[in-house]
Amino acid sequence: MDGCGKSSRPGRRRTGRRGSIAGRLLAVAAVVVAAVILLLPVTRGGAREAARRSQCANNLKLIGRAIDAYSREHGSLPPPFSVDAEGHPLHSWRVLLLPHLDEGAAAGAIDLEKPWDDPANAAAAVATAEPYRCPSLRAPAGKTTYHLVVSPEGLVRPDRSATREEATSADRNTILVIESPEGRAMPWMGGEDDGVEVLMGSDEGCHAGGVMALFADGSVHFLHVGSLPLDVRLSLITPEADTPPGSFDLP
Repeated sequence: MDGCGKSSRPGRRRTGRRGSIAGRLLAVAAVVVAAVILLLPVTRGGAREAARRSQCANNLKLIGRAIDAYSREHGSLPPPFSVDAEGHPLHSWRVLLLPHLDEGAAAGAIDLEKPWDDPANAAAAVATAEPYRCPSLRAPAGKTTYHLVVSPEGLVRPDRSATREEATSADRNTILVIESPEGRAMPWMGGEDDGVEVLMGSDEGCHAGGVMALFADGSVHFLHVGSLPLDVRLSLITPEADTPPGSFDLP
C-alpha cells in the first residue's frame, strides 16, 4: 500500500503541473487572439484610409496635368471662372478643364452659355466629374473639396491668371489647388474658391492630420497646415518665394 501510495502521489503532482502550464498557455493564446481581433478593424481601417488618400493624390495629379494641358492650349492658367458678356460668372475652372480630363461626355452635357446653377445644367451639377471627388468626402453629390488658390500674390489672381511662361518659371513650391475641410465643400461647377482661407486655417481636410495640395510643378504633397508658420504659408502662395524644405510630406 505504501509503495503504491508513494508511486501514485508524484504522478498526481506531475499531472497538476502539466494542467497548470497548459492553462497558462491557453490563457496567453486567448489574450493574443483577442488582441489580434481588436487590432484588425484598425489595420483594415488604416489600409482603407491609405488607399483613399492615395486616390485623392491621384485626383490632384490628374487635375495638375489638365491645368498644364489647358495652359498649353490657351497660353495661361485657367481663370477662377468663365464669365458672360456682362462679366457675370458662369462656370468654375473645373468645368473649363473637363476636355483635358477625358471627361468629354460631362462637358457635352453642360450648357456653357448659361450659368452653372441654371435649370438647364441641373443634372450636370449633381453629377460630379470623377477627378473632383475625394473618396473620403461625405458631402452630398455635386460637391468638391478641391479649391483653387486665388490671390493677388498668387499664380491665379482675381483679375488675371499667370501666363504659361510665368507658371513654368514660378517656384515649384507654389500651391495651385488645395483640399479643403468638408465644411468648405462647394459645388464643383461654381462658387468661390477658398484655397487661401484653407491654407491660412488649421482645419484638417478629408484626411486626418492635414490637407492634400497640388503644386506648380505638378507634384502633390500632404500639408500639416496647422503646424506651418505664417511665413511658410505665405511663401506657398507667392510664386517668387522659396519654401523651407521639410515643410510638407509626400502622400
